[in-house]
Amino acid sequence: MLTLHRSRLGDMLVTAGLLTEEQLDRALEQQNKSYQRLGEILIEAKIVSDDEIAEARALQLDMPYVQLGDVPIRAEVIKLVPEHIARTYNLIPISCTATKIVIAMLNPMDVEAIDTVQRESKRRVLPVLVSENRLQNALEQAYGTGGEDITASIEEAIGDVEVQADSDPNDDLAEERRQSTQAPVVKTVNLVLQEAVKQRASDIHFEPRANKLEIRYRLDGALQHIRYLPKQLQPAVLSRIKIMADMDIAEKRLPQDGRIKIKIAHKRVELRISSLPTQYGERIVVRILDRNAQQMSIEGLGFGEQELVGFNKLIHKPYGIVLVTGPTGSGKTTTLYSALNAIKSVESNIMTCEDPIEYELEGISQSAINVRAGLTFATQLRAILRQDPDIILVGEIRDYETAEVAFQAAMTGHLVFSTLHCNDAPSAVTRLIDMGVEPYLIGSSVVGVIAQRLVRTLCTRCKTPYTPTPEELAVLGQASLGDDAQLFAPSSCAACNDRGYSGRMAVFELMMVDEDIRRLTLSSPTADQVRDLALKKGMRTMIEHAAEKVCAGLTCIDEVKRKVFVGDDL
Repeated sequence: MLTLHRSRLGDMLVTAGLLTEEQLDRALEQQNKSYQRLGEILIEAKIVSDDEIAEARALQLDMPYVQLGDVPIRAEVIKLVPEHIARTYNLIPISCTATKIVIAMLNPMDVEAIDTVQRESKRRVLPVLVSENRLQNALEQAYGTGGEDITASIEEAIGDVEVQADSDPNDDLAEERRQSTQAPVVKTVNLVLQEAVKQRASDIHFEPRANKLEIRYRLDGALQHIRYLPKQLQPAVLSRIKIMADMDIAEKRLPQDGRIKIKIAHKRVELRISSLPTQYGERIVVRILDRNAQQMSIEGLGFGEQELVGFNKLIHKPYGIVLVTGPTGSGKTTTLYSALNAIKSVESNIMTCEDPIEYELEGISQSAINVRAGLTFATQLRAILRQDPDIILVGEIRDYETAEVAFQAAMTGHLVFSTLHCNDAPSAVTRLIDMGVEPYLIGSSVVGVIAQRLVRTLCTRCKTPYTPTPEELAVLGQASLGDDAQLFAPSSCAACNDRGYSGRMAVFELMMVDEDIRRLTLSSPTADQVRDLALKKGMRTMIEHAAEKVCAGLTCIDEVKRKVFVGDDL
């Protein structure tokens, strides 16, 4: 246990022997660049635990600290604070008397939260501090995942919707608009959004079927069916989303795009809306950008030790092009944003050209393209070069024109970050040649290429150990482990909503472009030739990095087969 006087958090952890002065200096340096809390940085780097940070904060604030365990909190205590208040303010009641209630909180200085609980419970609040992991576990144990409550609320809201029998909402715009403003429809849409954010979905799909409206969430990279809504609610529900996104509800023949900024459960969330006409009505996809969930530190990306050292060298180059490759949704933007956060400073002018701006970065000038207005990546990039930049991020190199300007920027002393669509790091060379970029420009400008994929991580609570077959070990390149090997498979529990997975992690392949690879590019090589040379130079393949994660029990072999293995690897 920590027994220190009130002090700065970092100094307290050093005095307690949980942190060295060097580790504190590095964390403070990163904090100045990333604007994260010191505790978040130390936890992400696995230097200290969530409990140790919480205990130190309690001493710093001169506040009682509780270490919630597996013992359930009494039901009569839980009933004093409704679930929506507990989850909104990140707190949970743990005990009470006739006049007082003890509340475990992440932020015991939150006056609004304390006032709300006092009004609801009609008792004086005694706040205590708790770690985030233990609080979330306690909330799940006390209130559950919330899925059943939301389902019941949606069914109740659906039952309250008034649909006029004499009117066909698909043909009557006024009736459609009327229904979309009914309180039950508004509540239904809000509950669907709330549930998706709570389950950490990245996308919501509203998909019209012949006789119903299907709702699916993309959870940890995989689409999952959630529920059906009655067909008669389809026009009202879809119109409600379009109204929120300031889209034209009368236009159903052409695709549309829109945005919504809302606050759900104390989180700032931005929604990107896309509509597409289909045979059974408009299909709407809602992309959820949770600004609170986004990790922006290199250490939190999941690099192996070798790749982390190499990536740090790349992003501190004075000039050249650093490319991140992978399919859509593989985390390329997160990797680039993390790089910018790591290198930004008051001495550097960092500018971006994106489509669209996904997350706002403090201290960086970001701009979005507008193809309809004639503002493409290439034209925007030319304008950025007249703004005296030091470092430039180009959202994607899609064509020769964009590639030409990006390479010109690198040749004139700028450090350029961008993404490219190809399967692995060596293929970036041939992809650029196919675009029309001269081989000598590739060799002289590209300093490194990162390829990545996202794989689902196993739920730590329910993952099941098993002895792998020799064939499985051979696929992973770990045949030498033999009978002593132990891998893990997904199972199911309440913590992961019976999915077996919780969250995603990246697996990487980093190709450093040295003098030998530069010379090879002059001969317009094939991807196999580039790969063979990079492997001789010490490059670890994505499959090797994925195998490392499997053997560490972080993911499973089936997930790696699904997302990483390509071509003849199987």
